[in-house]
Amino acid sequence: MADNKQIAQQVLAAVGGAGNVSSVTHCMTRLRFVLKDQSIPNKDEISKIKGVVGVNISGGQYQVIIGNSVGNVYREMLALGGLSDTQNGPAVKQKVNPISAALDFIAGCMTPLFTAIIAGGLIKVLLVVFGPTLLGLMSDTSDTYILMNALGDAPFYFLPILVAITASKKLGCNSFLAAMVSSMLVYPNLITLLSSDTPTYLFGVIPVMHGSYASSIIPAMLATILLKYVEILVDKITPDWSKNFLKPLLIVIITAPITLCLLAPLGLMIGNVLQVVINTIYGFAPWLAMLLFAGFMPFIVMTGMHWAFVPACLMSLADPGFELMLLPAMLCSNTAQAGATFGAAFKTKDKDIKQMAFPAAISALLAGVTEPAMYGVTLRLKKPMIGACIAGAIGGLIAGFVNLKAFAFATPCLTAIVQFISPEGGSNFMFACIIFAVVLVLSFVLAFILTPANAEEASDTPAAPETTPASVPLCDKIVIEAPIPGEVIPLTEVKDQTFASGVLGEGYAIVPSEGKVYAPFDGTCDNLFDTLHAMGLVSDSGVELLIHVGLETVKLNGAPFTAHIKSGDTFKKGDLLLEFDIPAIQAAGCEIQTPVIVTNAEDVGDISIQGRNIVIGG
Repeated sequence: MADNKQIAQQVLAAVGGAGNVSSVTHCMTRLRFVLKDQSIPNKDEISKIKGVVGVNISGGQYQVIIGNSVGNVYREMLALGGLSDTQNGPAVKQKVNPISAALDFIAGCMTPLFTAIIAGGLIKVLLVVFGPTLLGLMSDTSDTYILMNALGDAPFYFLPILVAITASKKLGCNSFLAAMVSSMLVYPNLITLLSSDTPTYLFGVIPVMHGSYASSIIPAMLATILLKYVEILVDKITPDWSKNFLKPLLIVIITAPITLCLLAPLGLMIGNVLQVVINTIYGFAPWLAMLLFAGFMPFIVMTGMHWAFVPACLMSLADPGFELMLLPAMLCSNTAQAGATFGAAFKTKDKDIKQMAFPAAISALLAGVTEPAMYGVTLRLKKPMIGACIAGAIGGLIAGFVNLKAFAFATPCLTAIVQFISPEGGSNFMFACIIFAVVLVLSFVLAFILTPANAEEASDTPAAPETTPASVPLCDKIVIEAPIPGEVIPLTEVKDQTFASGVLGEGYAIVPSEGKVYAPFDGTCDNLFDTLHAMGLVSDSGVELLIHVGLETVKLNGAPFTAHIKSGDTFKKGDLLLEFDIPAIQAAGCEIQTPVIVTNAEDVGDISIQGRNIVIGG
């Protein structure tokens, strides 16, 4: 297995080097890049790096899935590239739909907190185990119990402060002022004031809505978003000589009242609405809701939609003290991924898959980290994923019938199954153990039955017809004409080392004389970037071609470009695909050299440049 430094070197080079990275962070399994130009990395090539499980692009982030060793790889990458988790150079504004942006923001706020939340939750579970509820080894009035209970409650009670800190880092505003504003929401005297029956007014005229903000999440997020923009405004209006004292004062004086009177109540209402929606779905037919939720959980996790349920989950753990949907569904899904991966590992004869599958299955079983199992085994082989989804759905069905509850926040897995022990006793924990065993055995059996012994049999198509022009060298000679009028120059003369080095593939560059891109063959637009500066084309014969109009043109946000095609469209040779304004690109300080690159050169055979043509095979 490649060492962490080697993985870091290869991944950093593949995403375009440190110069293409605006920022990089990591979560439990993924390196999360914000790239200046997302057209540079080749998803398939990065996935082939030993130690990389897969690649996912979501919410404007380029996510490279590593697995349990992601923290070590991240540290090696910071040392190699001189990077940090803060902005490294100007970020590129990319068009992201509001849902993806919201999920990415929630993920950015919550992921760093999971260690504290999980630790606090499991401390509470241990108090249940060793306290009067089960073993009776500790009285709930003893000093030790009270102190440990305070430690377990702390990350939940002061959650608004913790969220404010992570949100401020995500948004790039002052963490201490954000924490100060959110601390106000859990200040003891304020909590007492807002819990009384007497109406509360700010400045004697502005009503303040009563409510409890301890353990809340959304109010702190909204407050920090407001603080970011107030900070920008105040910075503009305050003179330099006064910034040290006047700027922080104005920021909190403006942000705090708006938060208290408007944003905090709004956040509380949003959280309550989410809770009502989830309770309504669950209350309509618990068995059906859990069957679908647990069965489709792998795909919900892949899209990042599970983050939408985290705030409501934490609110439920705070009041009424248990959670009915997300954590029970994840217990079923995570266990199913572990069982299915073990089943595939025992069935397959492919040594590479077997070598990857056992550690991935253990990771899912003992730590609840399923990305290595999903991306490396079950999704890759397809049929084990079907078995995992069926087993997870059946587990969800049982969980819905017995109303399985989680009482602490932890990533559901074998070692954390104590989170299902009820402080009041009862059979909830027994139900969790039964569901765990049923799902583990069922997913193992289904995957073992469905998984082909040989990896090449994993596809739904026969082995012989599976050989396509895109996967083996092409036999026939293919000539790809220049897609843009202008002068052809060698890649080595391109004023960008990533293209000039040939790391992205073979081809040439064009200095355009006319701002038009024509289709060089019959094919499909595999990807047209949101900023319109680059497109990936695939010919009917399997050639993958990247056309990158200009250098650093991603920062123009599509302004000088007009697309006549979109991702997924088919076209005929000679069709006009894109127009661009050459003078506007030059006026913006960008180079107009346009690389034209065959990105799957290793698969299609020998490539040569003959005049204005790229010649393959023959």
